[in-house]
Amino acid sequence: MNFSAESPLENTDITREKISAWADSHGAKQVDVYGKPSNSHLQELERIRNLSKELQNNLNDLENSVYIPEEEKQAMNPTAPILDYSEHHEFVSANQLDDYYAKEDQADAREEEQRRLTKGKAAKTAIQRFYKDQCVFLTGGTGFLGKVLIEKLLRSCGDLDTIYVLVRPKKGKDPHSRLHDMLDEFLFHRAHEENPKGIHKVVPVVGDMEEPGLGISNEDRKMITSRVTIIINSAATVKFDEKLSIATGINVKGTKSVLQLAKECKHLKALTHVSTAFSQTHVKHIEEKFYEPPMSVEALEAVAQLDDSVVDSILPTLLGNRPNTYCFTKAVAEEAVRKYGEGMPVAILRPSIVISTYEEPVRGWTDSVYGPTGLVVGIGTGVLRTMYMDEDKVADMVPVDLTVNAIIATTYHTANNFKENQTSDIPIYNFVSGAQAPVTWGQFIDANRRHGTSKPTTKAVWYYGLNPTKSYYMFLFYNFFLHYLPALLIDSFCALTGRKQNMLKFYSKVIKLANILFYFSTQDWRFNDDNVREMWRSLPSSDKTLFPFNMADMSWEYMAETFLLGLRVYLVKDDLSTLPEARKKWNRLYYMHQCLKVITVCVVLYIVYSLFNLISWLVLG
Repeated sequence: MNFSAESPLENTDITREKISAWADSHGAKQVDVYGKPSNSHLQELERIRNLSKELQNNLNDLENSVYIPEEEKQAMNPTAPILDYSEHHEFVSANQLDDYYAKEDQADAREEEQRRLTKGKAAKTAIQRFYKDQCVFLTGGTGFLGKVLIEKLLRSCGDLDTIYVLVRPKKGKDPHSRLHDMLDEFLFHRAHEENPKGIHKVVPVVGDMEEPGLGISNEDRKMITSRVTIIINSAATVKFDEKLSIATGINVKGTKSVLQLAKECKHLKALTHVSTAFSQTHVKHIEEKFYEPPMSVEALEAVAQLDDSVVDSILPTLLGNRPNTYCFTKAVAEEAVRKYGEGMPVAILRPSIVISTYEEPVRGWTDSVYGPTGLVVGIGTGVLRTMYMDEDKVADMVPVDLTVNAIIATTYHTANNFKENQTSDIPIYNFVSGAQAPVTWGQFIDANRRHGTSKPTTKAVWYYGLNPTKSYYMFLFYNFFLHYLPALLIDSFCALTGRKQNMLKFYSKVIKLANILFYFSTQDWRFNDDNVREMWRSLPSSDKTLFPFNMADMSWEYMAETFLLGLRVYLVKDDLSTLPEARKKWNRLYYMHQCLKVITVCVVLYIVYSLFNLISWLVLG
């Protein structure tokens, strides 16, 4: 009787191949003498099976822990429509998402190229070589623009020697503590990673722009005049309704003191004064040149010494056709640069309205609520319901990171030109978007509506519903019925229920912030930016990659999404992980908004009907 090599209980034919296979398996201790799997082999199989299960469980846990935005999930199915949570429930296709992610890939490629250049894997660029071993003195370093400027210098010009930052005590904090806390902010995380030793190159200099001689000690003054080679004056009070005495002290007297300090610097290579594109709003076509100031530097300093009540009474006469103390004093500050900067390597950069970052060091970063930033926050949270603006006027805005790159390039360009030409002419650069990449207020608001309704915030109190108007009387009408009347009703309800009443006070602040923008949202200007374009063309390609500021390359659609996400995360403090929750809330607010509109229409119709009946009864008896 023949027996199987696989089992002693079954008849089978014995072949040479089966005997050979059994011998090999038995020799490898995979089967026993009867051809059954050995215990050691069974244990090995069980171990592999357990490892496989463990790996599968880990993969499942990983999949559950990673948040995949709904847009990406939908993009996996090209035929599935993507719901845009807007009032009109528009749909976008998967192809549009493909275009979006293609732009993201391009941005990542640009960032990787910048990292490559910054980390020294490539030869240093011309601008990097210029800043190598230089000592920079910076005013306004703790402000919105100054922070981004310091961060960029640390990352992309890491070989510089020192950045001296003028800092004053504030809110009980000494300058060293203020600077230390600032450098610990999220904005500087990338600089910490790419240039960890660079943070120690930022050194505070105790002083104050309003004080004589900047309030700098004799010891610090000697150190600055002997070591500093580059000065960037970006300090300014950006409060448009600031007291004239304060605005003059910071914007004019401070600038004058910086120029006097620069004259004492033994090794000065360049000084860049950051002004504003709106310093000359009395003309509609603003060129890159000096204009006649509204008042001399000395006369304004004398007026600022008067009692505030006296100054307030004559302020409208002083301002003339200038909209506010900010634009007024910045115009006089340019006159101070022309007068006291003669014979020095000085330049003026005039950026328009500075908004959040475009790409660097992170997309959409901001810590300022002024201007369009406050406008979009108010719209996105449902707080701002109307705005006085002409939607056809150009909204001239520039991202802060591109502005910083322009400042860095202007300083380099000024030093080179002064060294080569030894000219006393002070160049002016209008850094604006309207000349090369114009966007109207209507386009800007519409882009923010699209992205804001698809990526809402959990902090929203009502659905999107802005009613812009270029009629001031219609604005007053909307403002009363959409802002003050609801606020009054809410405060009345709070008073009856014993709660705190603060809505009227809150809306007064909101409208005050909005009022600041009215002058700029109802008219526009034409800017020349030939000097900026020429400076851009003169840069080598490596510097264009590392320090981009060409406005013609900017996409406002990309910027609008960047702007919204940045405000949501960095200003409203609402993490992107809350998007699913925010969309549910947004849908609820949408239906509540529609119901309220229906109720309002019904109430109005009822009132009209009642009035019609009353008139008919009075007339016809």
